[in-house]
Amino acid sequence: MLQFLIIGVVVATNNLVVALALGVMGQKEYRARILLVFGLFEFFVPLIGVWLGLNAARMIAEQAEWLGALLLMGLGLFTLATVRVSRRDRKKLARALTTWRGLLVLSAGLSVDNLLVGFSFGLGGVSPLALASTIGICSVIAAAVGLQIGHRVQKDYTSIGAVISGTLLVGLGAALLGGWL
Repeated sequence: MLQFLIIGVVVATNNLVVALALGVMGQKEYRARILLVFGLFEFFVPLIGVWLGLNAARMIAEQAEWLGALLLMGLGLFTLATVRVSRRDRKKLARALTTWRGLLVLSAGLSVDNLLVGFSFGLGGVSPLALASTIGICSVIAAAVGLQIGHRVQKDYTSIGAVISGTLLVGLGAALLGGWL
């Protein structure tokens, strides 16, 4: 169980950072939608990973690292770009990310690592539902915390919050791309 919890927390950091960025961009009003979509992806994607198996994991593993990293870096750069945009335009851009379509694409990119986690743990005879539940719960909690912190930072320090969350996203993407995480 401790191993599941550690994996759940590690996987949830992506959701924390992205939710922090969304909160900074003033998207707390879409909290339920964000948490629902993130939670569904974080629960079901590890199950798909378990189902697909080892051979598919090897083929996808090479692509998943750079794809997930580039998505995070792109969102970070997007967040940094919003610093110079007016508050009204920033909200318009952020709303595009929190549409159902925007959240589905964002969640799919964030869940690429969950697919690999599902592969590796599923092959060891681990309970798929226990794994998926742990990852899902940790990710939703992390996203809720990120949205709340981002919202508070956005209220008081809009530009500073966008710079911090954008830099964290780019850094996380670069770390993933460089193989440090």
